[in-house]
Amino acid sequence: MSKQSSFPENWSTWWSGRLLWAVLCIALFLPACGYQLTARAPIQLPDDSTRLYLNKVTNPTTETWLEPMLRSSLRDELTRRGNVTWVDREQAEATVNIDVRSYSTSDALKGRDDVTLKSSASIHMVVTFYSAKTNALIWTSGPVTASESYRGSGGTRSSTGELQYNNAKREATQNAIDLAVRMVADNLGQKF
Repeated sequence: MSKQSSFPENWSTWWSGRLLWAVLCIALFLPACGYQLTARAPIQLPDDSTRLYLNKVTNPTTETWLEPMLRSSLRDELTRRGNVTWVDREQAEATVNIDVRSYSTSDALKGRDDVTLKSSASIHMVVTFYSAKTNALIWTSGPVTASESYRGSGGTRSSTGELQYNNAKREATQNAIDLAVRMVADNLGQKF
């Protein structure tokens, strides 16, 4: 009876252990070198302003729920990554404006029954910081565009004719807004 070699099994176990060890070392080494995931990277606020006032959201759309969603998302992101304190206008070092250039949803239809296969929510916006003392522009994000796909149509009509949005559209819109706000924060985090 011949004895089978267990070399392939041992080699596989040895290689898996070494690979796991290498990945762990890299994961621990990169943050020590200053590398961070952008969604967690701290940001440098304009003029080192940490006391902010969210002044206004310009929303040219008919979607009234968009403004509170934007305000909440921007506040959360800047507080988490920039150690921001949100204050009244009189106590602020800088004021922040959000200018929604466009918000849209689109549906991709196919077939004679016009079944919605894929939809998307998209937002295009600009965030600006102004000095609270001089009202001078101190930073702008420039145009930021983000979109999120979802399955299903945008909504249905109720018995009164009012359009009611489904949860997928609302969730996709929230994800697109969160992505756009994260992009704004990432722009703040870039050091030249």
